[in-house]
Amino acid sequence: MIIVGEERAMLHDNGLPLHLWVEACNIVVSIQNRSPHRILEMKAPEEAYSSKGKDVGHFRIFGSSVYSNVTKYAWKYLEPTTKLGIFVG
Repeated sequence: MIIVGEERAMLHDNGLPLHLWVEACNIVVSIQNRSPHRILEMKAPEEAYSSKGKDVGHFRIFGSSVYSNVTKYAWKYLEPTTKLGIFVG
């Protein structure tokens, strides 16, 4: 139930539609796998399993605005070459 509670909070805090619940759950599990736990002597589960260090440099803010590039074959003259989106993964 912890995963569902956290993903619900992520969706509601960012005002995102509920059909993105799968992506939010994936992010919650990824964060939990890289967070230290006292049973594992303050090691992350991923670190304890694979003996690799925690790598969280690729994490970005869930629900933030992103711009995707529109290929030159899909846009017409004087139209924007980027499209606004929501970062979910």
